[in-house]
Amino acid sequence: MRVTLVLVWFFIPMVVLAHSTSQSSTVLVEGKNGQWTLQVRAALSAFESVVHQEYTANGYATPKEFEDLVFALMAKNLTLTINDREIVLKDPKIKLGHETLVVYLIDVPDNFETVSLNNTMFQDIFKSKNTFMILKNGVNRNVFALEKSNAFATKVKLEENEFILVEADESLADSTTNWYVFNFLFILAGVGLIVRLTMKKTDADEMNIDCE
Repeated sequence: MRVTLVLVWFFIPMVVLAHSTSQSSTVLVEGKNGQWTLQVRAALSAFESVVHQEYTANGYATPKEFEDLVFALMAKNLTLTINDREIVLKDPKIKLGHETLVVYLIDVPDNFETVSLNNTMFQDIFKSKNTFMILKNGVNRNVFALEKSNAFATKVKLEENEFILVEADESLADSTTNWYVFNFLFILAGVGLIVRLTMKKTDADEMNIDCE
């Protein structure tokens, strides 16, 4: 039963992604031997759309040239950071098909608590959404969305045996709000002072006129 569920879990994304240009996924996977991989899956049409937009459909003549262009674009649009240290992504492998898979063998710290991912590879595709998951041995699995609303970037942290989303720094938002309020009140006070001085000057001029 357990094996069946695992197979179903992997099979469903393959069926969906193979036919949907707007849907893609990025998965950080720990293998049984402790080797980590970063895997990006998307429909072949999604990769073609990005390559054609950047290099046109005539920018390559062979599958190998197409793969090289994909790697070049991935290098510009994919960033992985663990424990605030950027992970080197090199020597990618690609498997072309209706669902195309790009795989990086990577080195990660033995123990890590935070993971940041930025994947803008497919950001210009209409209604593009990239799902992000970390498959770490012994840790519960959660799925996170990379989409236009979060600029195709997310940061998660390990807490109580699962990765959870790191929310935006509320204190920074509060300080920004307070800065605007302070400036508004400062300007308002300045305007009030100018009005008062103007009124006093007017009253003084009227008194001088009366004296004359």
